[in-house]
Order: sequence, then C-alpha cells, then structure tokens
Amino acid sequence: MRWTPFATAAFSLLAACAGSSIEKAPPPDVEIQTVKVPVSVGCVGDRGEAVVPLADRYSDADWRAKPVGAKAQAVRAQAGRRLNERDRERAATAACPPVKAN
Repeated sequence: MRWTPFATAAFSLLAACAGSSIEKAPPPDVEIQTVKVPVSVGCVGDRGEAVVPLADRYSDADWRAKPVGAKAQAVRAQAGRRLNERDRERAATAACPPVKAN
C-alpha cells in the first residue's frame, strides 16, 4: 500500500516522457513478385526418352573392369535417372483419362 503513490508517480513521469518520443513506424515496403503456379493441362503425349539400362550402357568387360565404388556410383545414378523418368511420366500423363482394360 505504501508503494502505490510512488508507483503511480513513477508511471506518470514515464508516460509523460514517452509520449513525445513515440514516432509512427514507416509504412512497409511492398514488393510485387511474379509467382509461377502449376495448373492442370490436357493429356500431354510427349513422355520423353526412356532411361537406358546399365546393361546397354556398359559392356560386360567394361563393367567387370570398374572398381566396386564406381559400380555403386553408377547404380545410384541409374536409380536417380529412373526416379526422374517416373516423375516426368506421371506429370505428362496426369490429365489423361484412365485406360480401360479389354
């Protein structure tokens, strides 16, 4: 209870000092950007080229001559190419009607 007058006087002095130094913030800078949004299109027929199998890329002698690390790297790269091909094919055929089995 005895701090109430002191606290009131302190807050009043602080409020009086702060009132003259408050400035409005400047308006924010607005930058307009172009954003590309994917939209669905009709069935696209171009599916791109198929991934060449490793057996066709390397002869048996070349494959046997490669060190194990190079073989592992080639298999890893081939897996990435196959995943990319699958994604391209899905994107190209996304709007195609389902094929009915006869």
